[in-house]
Amino acid sequence: MEITFHIDDNEFELEQKELIKKTLKINDQDIQGALNKIAKASLTEYLTMLVEGGMPNRADEAKQDRLLYLIQSYFAESLPTESQISTIFQLTQSQSKTLLKNTVSRFRHKLDDVLLSTMKTVIESAEYANEMYLVVINSDVVKDELNMLITQNEPTYKPITKRKGSAGQFEISEDSHALLCRELSLNEVE
Repeated sequence: MEITFHIDDNEFELEQKELIKKTLKINDQDIQGALNKIAKASLTEYLTMLVEGGMPNRADEAKQDRLLYLIQSYFAESLPTESQISTIFQLTQSQSKTLLKNTVSRFRHKLDDVLLSTMKTVIESAEYANEMYLVVINSDVVKDELNMLITQNEPTYKPITKRKGSAGQFEISEDSHALLCRELSLNEVE
């Protein structure tokens, strides 16, 4: 089924357009595609409400539902970072972390492929240096999920830790990196 919207340029004010570009960190050429994905997420939310018996009773569940639909329609291949969620939902970093963590936990079965893809992307970006792997992780939730994989499989292995003097770079020991590659079905590359 294809559903299309037409928004008159007079309805879509320049100020709104600029705010959307700033919020989503996109340019003029990407606005149409971004709004189509967001519209799909919104329509999915409404269809679910109509078919499955209404809206959630709690505000945090409604936010989790909305984030789920945005992940599925807008972000698609990877989980959004807490910073992206903060910008879109106008929440603090701490509130965004809680929202993402609770959404992943509540909808794990629906988000498993996206979570797996995100974790694979992070581990694939790790670079070997001085008998360890260095990686940038922009989401505490993703780091926690990776550490949970380590803990569940080899509790004696060292968890992923923040590199001293760095804002977002983390260290992964060789054995933990090998374990993550194995668990995520990645070919270990040095």
